[in-house]
Amino acid sequence: MNIITGWALAGWVALAAAGASGKPENEPPAGAVALASAPPQTVELRLPFNGIWGVIQGFDSGDTHVGYAAFAVDFVPAERLTRKVHEPRHRLVDFPCFGQAVLAPAAGRVVWAIDGAVDHVPYYEGRHEAGNFVILEHARGEYTELRHLRRGSVKVRVGDMITQGQVIAACGNSGNAGTPHLHIGFLGSVDPIATRPMKFSHYETLGSDGRWRPGTGSFSPQELIRPTP
Repeated sequence: MNIITGWALAGWVALAAAGASGKPENEPPAGAVALASAPPQTVELRLPFNGIWGVIQGFDSGDTHVGYAAFAVDFVPAERLTRKVHEPRHRLVDFPCFGQAVLAPAAGRVVWAIDGAVDHVPYYEGRHEAGNFVILEHARGEYTELRHLRRGSVKVRVGDMITQGQVIAACGNSGNAGTPHLHIGFLGSVDPIATRPMKFSHYETLGSDGRWRPGTGSFSPQELIRPTP
C-alpha cells in the first residue's frame, strides 16, 4: 500500500506453483530452471493493460516466482486509498482486476490459447491448475505468457497474428490464483516453459513525491505504474 501517494493495491493470494496433481496436460511442461543468461532482449514490451496498476510480486520473489518462473511479474489495478479498500471482498467482481482488458505487450503469433477453466471463488486453495492463458511468440526465443484469464474471455486462437495493444482476453481468477491478478512472464522457451529477464518500455512510475517519472524497464514490489503513448 502506497500511503504517500494515496493509492492502494487490492488484497491478493497466489497459490503454490506446483501441487499434487503433477504435470497438467493442458499446458506446456515446466522447465527445471529460469534462463538467467538468455541472449539480449530484442522485442519492445509494453504494459499489457491501461490505467494505473501496481506490482504485487516481482522477479525471484521467494513466493511463486521461483525456479522456472523466477522472471515473472504479477499486477493488479491501483485503487484510491479509502476505507473501502480495507473491507473484506467476497465476490470476484469486488476486485478491480476482475474483467479488466488484457492487451498484447508486443506484436506476435499465438502459440498457446486455453479457455474454459473456471474462475475460482476468492481465496480458493487447491491443487495446481493451468487455468486460462495465452502465450505469444514475438521473436525466436522471446515469448510472453499471460495467465489467470477470465473464463470465456480469450479472443484469440493458436496461429493468430496479433498486434501490440490488441485486446486478447480479460483478467480472471483461473488457475493457481487465490484472487484476481494478471501474471506475465517473458519466456525463452515454451517446451519446456522457462522464464528469462525482461524489460518494459513506454511507461511511467509514481514516486513518493507524487510525481510521475519514466520507468527504468524493471519493476519493484508495490511500485505504481501506468503506460505512456
